[in-house]
Amino acid sequence: MFEAHESTEGVHSFEAMASVPEARWPALQAELAEVLGWCHAWGGARGAPAPVALEEGGEWDFDLQVTREWSEPLDVQFQPNSAEWQVRPLGGAHARCVATLVLSGHEAFAADFSERFLSE
Repeated sequence: MFEAHESTEGVHSFEAMASVPEARWPALQAELAEVLGWCHAWGGARGAPAPVALEEGGEWDFDLQVTREWSEPLDVQFQPNSAEWQVRPLGGAHARCVATLVLSGHEAFAADFSERFLSE
């Protein structure tokens, strides 16, 4: 799901973030590839297949950040008499992949992107 924004200069941006268990990482990669593949094809059809910063004259651009985070469940109990916490690791650390994608473009890009990915 993308959150859409428009600046006062007519620049549109679309932001999405996903946090998935490591086992779902291949599916998330496929979704990201679908979106970025569409962006490159959209640009290619308009003579701008590569992303270029909008302030440098580009039609569209993107920023993708991916991290792997580790978490471990904890048993946490508050002791009201001493105002202290008792924390005990439960074991079984889990990896999650977190991807944040920000796309930006001018009006034509925004209209076509919205039609393709935001309309239901």
